[in-house]
Amino acid sequence: MNPRVDSLPERRAETPTETYDFSSRFEIGSLQVSPVHVRIEQLRPIIAAHRHSNVSYEIHYTYRGSGRLTVADSTYEIRPGTLCITGPGVVHMQTSDLSDPVIEYCLYMNCRRAAQSPGDPLQLFTDTVFWIGIDDGTIFSLLSQLIEENRHRQCDSREMSETILRQIILQLTRRYRREAADQAQTPPLLTRDSFIPILEDAFFYRYRTLTLHELAGLLNLSVRQTQRLLLSHFGKTFSQKITEARMAAASQFLNNTRLSITEIAEQLGFSSIEHFSSAFHRYMGCSPSAYRKGERPAQPGKGVSKADGA
Repeated sequence: MNPRVDSLPERRAETPTETYDFSSRFEIGSLQVSPVHVRIEQLRPIIAAHRHSNVSYEIHYTYRGSGRLTVADSTYEIRPGTLCITGPGVVHMQTSDLSDPVIEYCLYMNCRRAAQSPGDPLQLFTDTVFWIGIDDGTIFSLLSQLIEENRHRQCDSREMSETILRQIILQLTRRYRREAADQAQTPPLLTRDSFIPILEDAFFYRYRTLTLHELAGLLNLSVRQTQRLLLSHFGKTFSQKITEARMAAASQFLNNTRLSITEIAEQLGFSSIEHFSSAFHRYMGCSPSAYRKGERPAQPGKGVSKADGA
C-alpha cells in the first residue's frame, strides 16, 4: 500500500486529497476481494456521470459539506453522515456545493463471487448495486481506522487493513439485511428471484402504457425500491428498460406485420410518428423504414436512455 498525497487545485478549502493504494487480495466467504484504494478528498463541484466495472463497488461517506448525488432518474441530497454505495453498472453523478464543498471518505474495491451457494450470507452484498442512507457511525469509524492504519504503516498494517475491510463488508451486509427485514409487507429489497415473473410480464405485455409508478404498484414496492430492483437485476433504469421493450416490439411489428409506421408508433404508445422514428433511429441505428427493408447497421445503436414520446 503506497500513500499518495496530492494538493487539490482551484479549491477554496485547504483539504488535500489523501489516497492509499492497495495491492492485497483476500477472500471472505464466497467473495474474492481486491481493494483498489481508500481516500479522503474534497469533491470537485461536478463529477460527471460515470459507472464502474461489473465487479466494482464504491463506498462514499460524507464527512463534511453538502451536495447532491444523481442516480438514474433520482437525485439525493448529500450531507454530513450520508453513506452511499454505488456498485456495478450504476450510472451516477455527484455535485458539491461551492459554498460548502463535500469532503468524503471513499473506498473503492473489486468483489468477485468465487462460487454461488444457497443461503450465501454475502450474496446480499454483491446483489446490492445501489444503497443510500445515514451511517450510524459504524462505517465511518471503520473507514477512519483504515485511513489511520495506512497513514502510519507498521509491519502488520496489511493484515490489519484486511481485517478492517472484512468488517466493512460484513457491517454493510448486516445493514442491508436489517432494512430488508423491516419491509414487513414486502419481499426483501434487491433480490434477484422474487419479482422476475412480474417484471417480465409487465414489460412484455404493458410496454405501451407502463409507468414507473404503475410498475411499483404491481410489485408492491416504493418507486425508489423499484428503481433499485431494476438496476440490480437488469443494470438498467426504468426508462432504458421500457425503451428496450418497445424497440423489441417495434422490430417484431416491422418484420412480421404490414402495419404502417404510423400505426406501429400508435401501438407502441408514442405520441407521434416523429417521436417514434427518432427513438427508433437512436436505438437501432437506422430508420424504421430502412429496418423494414433490411437496411440495418451491423451493430445497432442502443444509445437511447429515455422512452421518447411516451
